[in-house]
Amino acid sequence: MNQFETKYRSTGLPFVTLKLAQTLDGNIATCTGDSKWITSKASRVRGHQLRAEADAILVGRGTVMADDPELSVRYVNGCSPTKIVLDSQLKIGLNAKIFSGAPLIIATAEEVCKKQIKERKKKGAQIWQLPILNGQINLKAVLQKAAQMGLQYILIEGGSRVAASALRLGLVDRIAAFVAPKILGAGIPAIGSLDIVSITDAIALENVKVESIDDDFLFTARVKKSSKNG
Repeated sequence: MNQFETKYRSTGLPFVTLKLAQTLDGNIATCTGDSKWITSKASRVRGHQLRAEADAILVGRGTVMADDPELSVRYVNGCSPTKIVLDSQLKIGLNAKIFSGAPLIIATAEEVCKKQIKERKKKGAQIWQLPILNGQINLKAVLQKAAQMGLQYILIEGGSRVAASALRLGLVDRIAAFVAPKILGAGIPAIGSLDIVSITDAIALENVKVESIDDDFLFTARVKKSSKNG
């Protein structure tokens, strides 16, 4: 039994890796939203290897609207994973690149307009209507539904609010952080607020590994489980 199946059998949830691509001072974009490219081409190739290993890739609406990504596997051999996008109000345009390629799931609120749902279904998307938690789609409910569909390994790629939500809810098993030797100062942080006011409450990591990729570094680590994060 692999670690993905073990996690599913014990919790009913998929194994989750949170992937970050950030500057040395922890930003994923400038204050204007420019993010191309923070990391090197070699790091991006490795990021696509992570995608190829996943059953599904999960992002928030902000990432899609800012970058219009394909969320596909390129640069390496492998199948593109299922795409899960959190879009509580179905604001993503119908011409976005995510509607092509691998299967698309849009997780949205329970009370969204039926016309909007119908339009996106015509484009081939599957729509999940789920509860709202603290102003966002209930991420745990999304992961539970994904696991029920057989998606046992999820790669979360952003943005900062999604990353913070996943960490706050104790849903992340592993971190894969690509860190570039660049400093932006004020910018968009890789992880949004976790409401942590004491160092003793910080989310701890273990089994840390560091790898040099061109001028970048890749940090991988497991999230240390506690009574707070499960």
